[in-house]
Amino acid sequence: MTMDKKMEELIEKLSKDHPDECPIRRSKYIPDCLVGQSKVWKAGRETVTETYNLYPQDALSVYRRDGDAEVSFSSRLWEFVSRCTVFTIGMGSKFFTAGMNTTVVHGTDNLQNALSRPAGKPLISVFNHNSCFDDPGLMGGILTTSQLLDLKGMRWGTSATEVIFLNRWISKFFALGKVIPITRGWGPRQPAMDFLIHRLNEGAWINIFPEAKVIDTHSQDRFRWGVGRLIMETEMPSLFLPIYHVGMNKILPNPKDGESQPVVIRPGNLVTVCIGEPIDLSSWRERLKNVRTEDAWSDITREVQNIMTELGSITRSLHAKNIIQWLQRWHDSRDLYSYLLT
Repeated sequence: MTMDKKMEELIEKLSKDHPDECPIRRSKYIPDCLVGQSKVWKAGRETVTETYNLYPQDALSVYRRDGDAEVSFSSRLWEFVSRCTVFTIGMGSKFFTAGMNTTVVHGTDNLQNALSRPAGKPLISVFNHNSCFDDPGLMGGILTTSQLLDLKGMRWGTSATEVIFLNRWISKFFALGKVIPITRGWGPRQPAMDFLIHRLNEGAWINIFPEAKVIDTHSQDRFRWGVGRLIMETEMPSLFLPIYHVGMNKILPNPKDGESQPVVIRPGNLVTVCIGEPIDLSSWRERLKNVRTEDAWSDITREVQNIMTELGSITRSLHAKNIIQWLQRWHDSRDLYSYLLT
């Protein structure tokens, strides 16, 4: 039986079992994924789509930058495990990107300026999506050890429901790492976006990939409007931090058609990261305050994409120069062990 026939039969069965989810449709990103109105199925099994239910009742308070709230013992325990998870994954990723490989970061001062913002000021960073290892790998590559230990200041991230949030246990692990499920196909008005807006209103750092998929080379595909909604609907205007990188797909290559996702990190590669200047978004929001909601989201998203496109050109130019220097010495002359502890 062909894949198309199997999926048609599964859609028919799920439509009968879950009439409230109709219309159920196939995902345009994953061949064996079905998307309903509030549920998602991967290979016939329901994935995890909720956000708040991933955390103990008052555990989200431990992530706030503006104070140390009174929380239950279970939430304090969650905080400890979460801190260990973030730090361990971050340091492991630092070893892969800055030890086994070479990561050259341009604009480090821009990152430090953004992270030292006032406690209540929200921060939205935008990365291009070049590899499945982008989020942990780059966080390990651009953040210091002390920043990886700062659980309150660490970024909130998202990942596709049908890719990693396949069951409750895996979902809890990623929730401990401050990553929540987002459903591709539900648009900007979905629970994950509501969750992120609440975190931004608490002054948190949100990191997103508006391309909504891994792109092996630079692309002109339209950014998704979710970033526009995040910018427009926070109580306080956010800082916007554009970050572009080249070379992560060499560390963890993307699969070719018909192949499964590689999982082994490749050593001996060069990654170039370019961090743009933080932009206060007050003027953007003021300009669009009387514009229809969806039009404002669209306009803001185009602005973000234009900035990322320009930064991408700069990064690719810097990467070409870095390759020449890198090949001349083959690897960074810094001592690996001292660098890992910076």
